[in-house]
Amino acid sequence: MTWESEEKEISPRAEVFAIGLGECGSNLVGAYLKKSAERALPPRIRGYLLMNTDRADIQKVRTLYDIPKSHTLLYGESDTGVGGKFSDGYNYIHQSKDIILDQLTQLGYEGVSGFVIFSSLGGGTGCGGTPALIEVLKHRFEVMEQRRIFIYVIGVLPFKNQSSEAVNTVWAITKLLRNQLQDIGPDLIVLLSNRAMLNRILSWRSGVIEDFLSKELDIDVGDMSDIERLVPSTLEDESQSVALKKQEQTFIDLVNPLALEVTDYMLSPGVVESGKRVFPTTDLADYSHKLDPIIVPCLYTDVGFIPSAGNIPAQIQRIVDHTIFQCSYSEIGKDPRAESVYYVFSGPSAITRPEFDMHIKAGLQKYVLPGAAITPCFVQFTDQEKVTDDTPADKKQSSLLVLLGLPKIPEIKDILFEANQLIKLHSGPSPIKREWFRRSKGTTKEALEKALGDLKELFGYYMFETTEEMSSGESA
Repeated sequence: MTWESEEKEISPRAEVFAIGLGECGSNLVGAYLKKSAERALPPRIRGYLLMNTDRADIQKVRTLYDIPKSHTLLYGESDTGVGGKFSDGYNYIHQSKDIILDQLTQLGYEGVSGFVIFSSLGGGTGCGGTPALIEVLKHRFEVMEQRRIFIYVIGVLPFKNQSSEAVNTVWAITKLLRNQLQDIGPDLIVLLSNRAMLNRILSWRSGVIEDFLSKELDIDVGDMSDIERLVPSTLEDESQSVALKKQEQTFIDLVNPLALEVTDYMLSPGVVESGKRVFPTTDLADYSHKLDPIIVPCLYTDVGFIPSAGNIPAQIQRIVDHTIFQCSYSEIGKDPRAESVYYVFSGPSAITRPEFDMHIKAGLQKYVLPGAAITPCFVQFTDQEKVTDDTPADKKQSSLLVLLGLPKIPEIKDILFEANQLIKLHSGPSPIKREWFRRSKGTTKEALEKALGDLKELFGYYMFETTEEMSSGESA
């Protein structure tokens, strides 16, 4: 969904502030700004701040994306980062809360009704700092001002076979969920996967993407072994550091704008625009009150829907199937078994009519568990009232955003397995081996095992689906 200058003039004052935390979070916001011709965030976002504990990373972000110094913040006891030690990432936020709030004040965050925090759930600065930052913001607004705010976390899952990051992810998600129980956690955790987003881009087989990869990196989109070279987790040969950095940046430029795009679509129903109607009214509170705390978004931005062609149920079923199968931001397979759903259908008013709600809900039924609530939202653009078969495609396009609450996420299962393996590796009678937990993560083996148990319990309805799998999982 795009926004024009005239729409900006009539939109109400933006209510959300964006924070990019750590290298991943900063790259997400920076890449989006770089992609935008107007170097602008979605109209609902008032401003942004990119935060890190690593001076080199902060400088890299400023240079790469031309970010003003006033929109970046270096904090913490050391300016060389936390090295994956999430306890330091957590503590540094609380130690630096005064300078963080001061810089946010200078950027005009007072009076906002919400925050969107972009972060890696595998790195030390991001996964450790995210729950701490939410605690600081909740205290600032809800304790000191007695004013409710909503906080969304856009969290990126680590790649497979990165067991140290898997441990960080288990701790971070569990900490965020535990904090929710005390009203000091996020209102919604949106899980994204770099691998899923990369696969989504490459599945388009767009000539633009093919030409870009071929020109920049001599990569053949049709060769999966070539595609794997884009994944940062495979970039380990220091003797080729220049080429590897170029590959990693190419990956960032391709994938990261998608994360801000889905955030744009999530926030846009709450923005007043000319010739636009939204029903029912949808805002930050609606998503968090009607969805489970962990969600995976699916966004189909070029819906080919022609009501005049007939067989509307079949058309809508194909649209829903494509959205779930091909447009998910994390790997959920074809049987996500979501426990709640919120969908937003946007486009010309001749296409996005509320009477289609029953067909969309019917199309979603096979992807949810029995009893799951499905909440609709329709965004109609009335200035495109007369849409016919002869109308140009770009004038009759629609989009479907599906937010799946607590779906089946195979990547979580992989992360739990890897984290469990690493914990077992450093367990045993030797105090030297056990020291790894304090030195590397700043916590205890027992705390990490408790976090593992919490997530297994939360996702237990599919985590071990057969007796054989359960036995192998327990023996691991």
